[in-house]
Amino acid sequence: MRYINDRLANILWHLAAILTFWSFGYTALAAGDLWWHLAAGRLIVQTRAITLVDPWSFTRASAPWRHHEWLSDVVYYFWENAFGMAALVYWKWITIAAVFLILMKVCQRLGKELIFAYISTVFNLAVAAPFLDIRPHLYSLLGYSIILLVSLREDRPIPLWLPGVFLLWVNLHGGFLFGLMAVAVIIACSPYLRRNMIVFLLCVLACFVNPNGFHAFLYPLRYAFDKSSPYALAIGEWASPLSGGGISSPLYPYAIAIFVISVCFLVYKGAYRNRVVVMVIALGILTIAMSLASRRFIPLFASSEALTIAVVLRELLGTKLRRVPTGILPSAAFICALLLIWPYPKSVSAFQYLTDEDQFPIEVCNFIESNNLKGNVFAYYNWGGYLHLRTGGGMKVFLDGRADTVYDDQTVLQYARVQGFKDGWQQVIDSSGADFILWPRDRRGSPMAELVQAGRWQPLYDDAVSVLLVRSDSVPAERLKPTPDSGYKRLALGVKLFEKREYDSAEEETKRAITMLPGSSFACHMLADIFRNTGRTGQGESQERKCKKCFPTR
Repeated sequence: MRYINDRLANILWHLAAILTFWSFGYTALAAGDLWWHLAAGRLIVQTRAITLVDPWSFTRASAPWRHHEWLSDVVYYFWENAFGMAALVYWKWITIAAVFLILMKVCQRLGKELIFAYISTVFNLAVAAPFLDIRPHLYSLLGYSIILLVSLREDRPIPLWLPGVFLLWVNLHGGFLFGLMAVAVIIACSPYLRRNMIVFLLCVLACFVNPNGFHAFLYPLRYAFDKSSPYALAIGEWASPLSGGGISSPLYPYAIAIFVISVCFLVYKGAYRNRVVVMVIALGILTIAMSLASRRFIPLFASSEALTIAVVLRELLGTKLRRVPTGILPSAAFICALLLIWPYPKSVSAFQYLTDEDQFPIEVCNFIESNNLKGNVFAYYNWGGYLHLRTGGGMKVFLDGRADTVYDDQTVLQYARVQGFKDGWQQVIDSSGADFILWPRDRRGSPMAELVQAGRWQPLYDDAVSVLLVRSDSVPAERLKPTPDSGYKRLALGVKLFEKREYDSAEEETKRAITMLPGSSFACHMLADIFRNTGRTGQGESQERKCKKCFPTR
């Protein structure tokens, strides 16, 4: 009977873990990189060759592209073809579940009890959650978890198959270099030094099997250490969490404090005499230093800290919780997990919500496709990849999210001048060679209007979120075709009517948009704005609550 109860408790703990981890897979981010990954995967499959020169920009046309995530792009392509683009949410949820189930297994080995493993893993998943986007960086979290599972122990050496993991990892994401660093830290504390060194050297050699050769090693180093890079200054995700802007983790400062206290406690208790505990502390110190240098490494620090917390919980509580009846704690965890996941959409309908798809220029791209427009476009940074996916390179961009795998410092500095509307920004655009400008629509008025007022550019088309300008001397001579009817077309019309204060018509069009786009957070909140602006405050608040229920944010 005791055995059966333990088995049921074990199942409940793991079900609770899966549901809890899933509930943290709903970070809504404007997925600017996802689109070019999909476009790149399509291009690789169509051409049957890894793309190593730039096919999509007019500033770096045919320049080298350090395409270090090519295998991830191919995986995306085949996943999309097999299940549909929106099913990429399942790829994200499955990957997150795999990462943190493996991490929980490691924490269980360190903490001895499943409850300690569950607590430590969930807390650090909460720290990492703001960064868990539909992007290849999740493979680096998965690779790190695998390393911890097979290497963080003193009873056996690192397995000989680990180089195979690195052979895949180096072509999936640039985080493989951190993986090598983690293995080196573990080996330094391992009793199987000679055997593990051989495995480590094989891992390094495996990492040279990539289309970029030695350059694959240099690229991640620039991420971490080159603070003079304009990308580190212009792109918030690359910057230190100590600076403002970019993605932030509200729990990160508390995580640092908990880690420091945990290390002090372990030193006080003498746990540092254990080789594995020394490995855990060393990995924590390595990743906290990396996360302080760049916020994109916060998820790696969170994974490392989970190990420390598991050890501390074991030292503090030991077997005391065994006095609690076997099924109580896992049952409570399972119920809490159900409550956590309950508000969120579980189907592919979550794709639009998680990617903020309705914040991309979908209707403008419909217009571009309808009229087969081609040329050079000075596009908003986050939209470059979306243009690649929709136009297949027909619209060449000034800059996009592939960053310094393609572009030089001068190009990003020029773009940053425009995005910040700093002195000389108009000259940058005028002299760039762009035929079009694709920029966010601003209800309050954008400095871009100055270009139109000066007569050098003319509005060509706009939608709910963006406006497409064309040079005055390049306006298409032929009559332009209208776009097909769609929810995005209705939403754009609703926004324009709202701006004209034609609220009744705006409400009608927005409701049509919601009918056609039930997954659009933008349309939902737009209707709430209409209610409030027509004196229906109660309806506005009710609609706002409905939006928050349909599109919850953590």
